[in-house]
Amino acid sequence: MRKATRIQLLVVVLVLVIALSACTSGGKTMYDYPIGWEGGWLPIQWMVTKLAYFLHWISNIFGGYYWVGLILLTLLVRTVGWPIYAKSNQTTANMQMAQPELTRLQEKFKGRTDEASQRKMQAEQLEIYKKYGINPLGCLLPFAQMPIFLAMYQVVRRVPLSTVGGEGLADFSDLKYNFLWIDDLGAGDPWYVLPVLVVALMFLYQRYSMKKPDYLQNKKYEKSATQSQTESTMKIMMYMMPLMLGWIALGNAGIALYWVVGNAYQFLQTYLNRKKTEKKFIDIK
Repeated sequence: MRKATRIQLLVVVLVLVIALSACTSGGKTMYDYPIGWEGGWLPIQWMVTKLAYFLHWISNIFGGYYWVGLILLTLLVRTVGWPIYAKSNQTTANMQMAQPELTRLQEKFKGRTDEASQRKMQAEQLEIYKKYGINPLGCLLPFAQMPIFLAMYQVVRRVPLSTVGGEGLADFSDLKYNFLWIDDLGAGDPWYVLPVLVVALMFLYQRYSMKKPDYLQNKKYEKSATQSQTESTMKIMMYMMPLMLGWIALGNAGIALYWVVGNAYQFLQTYLNRKKTEKKFIDIK
């Protein structure tokens, strides 16, 4: 059940990445319009407007430089979402810690399909979940962050377009959109440095996050067919996701900068969360 849910989540992530690219057969998308244009899902658009004006305010505090405001807002959003991210990581780590006992439980009831045995197995499984603090619904936690990340993506894509005010439209023409060697963060990186960093950081992060820490390695038990299939899916994602994000980042240096900062910060979050989990594991053992 857990493996099937993980695969479903991966499929959802792929669909979201494709949606973020705003690929259409023709015509304009919301990413071709400035902040304030009527369109899109209303709750998301409300967040887009609030985040955009907050970004504008922060940027003006630091001389009107858009890149400074973008970095600070990215760090702020990631920090606010840290508790949800940490809880999601902890759920995954707890499941990994419990896996040896769950594997033994499956072996214990292997071939016993009668109702009484199944009820007993479910009861013992719940006890293991309780021991390791596992919430079966914990895999849904990443979705709690999705609306604000979608809103942030729109902000970064659309703020550089909002340089001419109009009725109901935001006007961010007073911001400075240059960044080091890049003249306009709303356009592509002429040297392709940021898109390459997006791909490299995303690949390294996924490789790091998918690899179990040494203290969670369980070499005693052979991988099941389901586990092997899941690992194959994860490996495909490890190559596909960075390439897809890199492709999107080619056309917008602001998006590339946003992802570079966000992925680097996520790297730090995962590292710190793993240190905390290691201490918990030692305490349980």
